[in-house]
Formats: sequence, structure tokens, C-alpha cells
Amino acid sequence: MSLLRLVVDPGGSLLKGFYTLERFEPELILMEPEVATVPLEILENYELTKIGSSNPENSAWIEYQDKCQAVGFLARKRFHADLQLQKRKFELALPKVLAMIGAIADKHDLENGSSIHLGILLPWGEYQDRILFQELVTTALSKYKFKGRSKAFSLELFLCLPEGGGILTRGRAPGSDLKEKSFAVVMLGYRDISILLIERGEMSKGKTEPLGFSKMVESVKRQTSGLDLDRLTGVICKAGKSSSGKALEELASELDPVYREHEVSKIRKAVINSRQEYWMMLSNWLKLQVPRDVDEVIISGGTAHYFQSQLNNLFSFSNLNWCEILETQLMNSFPQAASKSLNYRLTDVYGLFFFLCAKGIRQNNSEVASHKSEVGSY
Repeated sequence: MSLLRLVVDPGGSLLKGFYTLERFEPELILMEPEVATVPLEILENYELTKIGSSNPENSAWIEYQDKCQAVGFLARKRFHADLQLQKRKFELALPKVLAMIGAIADKHDLENGSSIHLGILLPWGEYQDRILFQELVTTALSKYKFKGRSKAFSLELFLCLPEGGGILTRGRAPGSDLKEKSFAVVMLGYRDISILLIERGEMSKGKTEPLGFSKMVESVKRQTSGLDLDRLTGVICKAGKSSSGKALEELASELDPVYREHEVSKIRKAVINSRQEYWMMLSNWLKLQVPRDVDEVIISGGTAHYFQSQLNNLFSFSNLNWCEILETQLMNSFPQAASKSLNYRLTDVYGLFFFLCAKGIRQNNSEVASHKSEVGSY
């Protein structure tokens, strides 16, 4: 049977994954993060009446334990699902993983009975649930439906790391000795911010706070009117640190020219105010969590690059590592990630991918050696 190796970051703004089949040819898969519970009859009607054909990740829905859920683009565009940021990532990770594996299986004709090596990133606050999640996903993968077709896979290897674990395993220069120094890993995402402290090779502290970039976007939304969160997020990032009025004009393009200038000015003021307020909250939290005597601060995440200059100043007391080596590897292998400015947001899960593959090879070598030993004993 075939083998699928997949790592997943069930992010609040984007569902991200890297995978490879038997032959080592890494591929990137991206899906919208929304999940919507939908009656089976409605999904069956969607399949019957849709016009055209899309990639399976863009028309994904799963059926498991008498519950049907649309995932990704289908959930967002057809069923107008929201991000459900109030829920733990752990709660929504199961349908996301099932949908992603189902989509990959359909794209590559992965037969039922194939083996799965799965890696996943969870916030430190949910990392304690990894054993439960492993049990749930093992059972679910053994029997579920993707777009009405039965799927059955065997989870042979499961690896869960707290957010930041991927860049810790691959984001440092070769030869760097974790066992001699202290490190802080700072992950700034859309929903959460996380910190990991490693002292002489062992993790001494981890903490997650729901203080991601979405807090700033929600603040802008409260100070304006009629703006969609997803669209607003994209335009704020595009406008950059200067809050370019030209970029923000996109949000008022449908208004009458008489009102457009006033609306853009209003949005720009809201963005500037919200950014100042958000940075105040973010920097205060980081000051409390990151000791000033750490040897190195490793920083990653899309939010981190939005506040890069401020973070450089905040952590000027330590050596800063922006994971440039890992980002360069990522951009060279996946130019489309750089073109979409995703390289900053993919480094953690990209690092986890190589860690999972290496662990799978070690496990296989160990099993082969054990088998030879057993044969030799006869």
C-alpha cells in the first residue's frame, strides 16, 4: 500500500499543509480555514447541481459519525461560514485534517488502506490535548466519507508539536547547539500568539494567548462600517506599515466618489489607531513572557513581519533569528509561496514537515533492524 506523509497547520486565517507520497516530492496544499456543519441533503444537492469542476480541496466536504461538514472554500463561499475564532483549534482540526487528506487522496488516486504519517501544530494551550486528538483522528481516518465516497486509511505515525516547534527543529543554523544555550521561540499568528522557552535543550515554559492579528482587524472593523473581516485583513497587510491610502481605497471602491475620500480617511485613521493599541497589548505581553537573559529569540509568523521593526527594537537585548535560512529554502522550493507573501506564514509547518519525514525514516529503519534481528534469531 502507498504512504502519505502530511503536516498540517490548522491556522485561523489559512489551513496550510505540506505533503509527499512514496517518492519524496514535497507539495504545498492550502485551504480556507472555515468549517460549516451542513445537512447531507444540501451537500448532495450541491453535487448534483454544480456546474463545472474544481480541485477537490476547493469543493471539500466530509461525512463522519452522521455529521456532515463543508471545509475550506466551499464552506466560505457557498455556506458563508465564519472563522469560529472563539473555538479552540483542536475542535476544528479533525474535519480540516480529514478534508485535506481526502482532497490529496482524490488528486493522487491514493487507495484506501494506505498508510498515513501525520504531523500537526497546535497552540501550546492545546498541546496537552494531543493524545486525545491522536485517538480521534486515528479512529476517524479508518472510516469516513469525502464528498460522498468512502475513505479508509491507517495512521502509522503521529507527531504533534506546539506552535513554534517546527521552526525550532529547522529554523536554526546547522551545528547550533540547543543544549548549551537558552532560546525563546515567538510565534505571532492570526488567532494566537505563542511563546516557547528552551533552556539547555529542554522546554521550560510554554504559553499561548488569543492575541493574534485578528484582534487588530476586529478593532478596525468596530471603528468602521460594512467591512468584511477577511477582505479587511488582506487590505491592511497590503497597505503595510504606512497604512497606504492607495491600498485602502480598495475597501471604498464601490462607494460614490463624493464619499470615497472621507471613507478612506476614516478607515486609515482606524487602522493607525488600532495598530498602536494592538502593538501596546502585544509588546506588554511579550515583555512579561520573554526573559532578558535569553541567548536567542527566534521569531516567526505573518504578524511578526508586520511588526518587524518594532520587534527588532523590543528584543534588541538578544540575538534575533528571523528564520531566514528556512524561508530561503521554502521560497526556492515553492516560489508561489513567495509570490503570495506566504513564506513568513509557512516556515513553522515547513520545518515540521522535514522533522516528520526524518522521524518516519528513523522509525522505518528501526523496524527493519528489528525484523532482521528476529529473523536472525531463528
